[in-house]
Amino acid sequence: MNKRIELPATNAQKRCIHRLRRQFGLDEDEYRHLVRQFSGGRTTTSAELCKSEAARLIGTLLDPDGRKDPERREKLALVKAIYAVSMDIGFLNRSYRSDNPVEVEMNKAKITSFLKSHGGCRKPVSSQNLEELKATLKQLKAIRRKEV
Repeated sequence: MNKRIELPATNAQKRCIHRLRRQFGLDEDEYRHLVRQFSGGRTTTSAELCKSEAARLIGTLLDPDGRKDPERREKLALVKAIYAVSMDIGFLNRSYRSDNPVEVEMNKAKITSFLKSHGGCRKPVSSQNLEELKATLKQLKAIRRKEV
């Protein structure tokens, strides 16, 4: 039952896709084919892409050879660890149900809000670089230790 909510692509993602399209000189057919490929054949327009599809498309356009892949994987592992540790922190996850996709998104918003106001670098997880993610994980682990 652990379904994910597919959020639509953000306006910033759509702008980035169109900027990269112009930058790389993609014609209309190439662009439509690329969008269709990343949406699994669901659409040919960036307006109908999901957030995750748009992120994959942007990532591929920015790094077609996959050179930054190891760093991206390390960042993803840290983000997962941050969310996992935050599940053990009572004031962030009181009465939280992980089987409800709406509550999962609300929990992410609570964590983001907490990090923007009380985090070491005062940024949401999605805007942090590798070193900031490591510091955030360290901070949340310290909070978890104090609660136990």
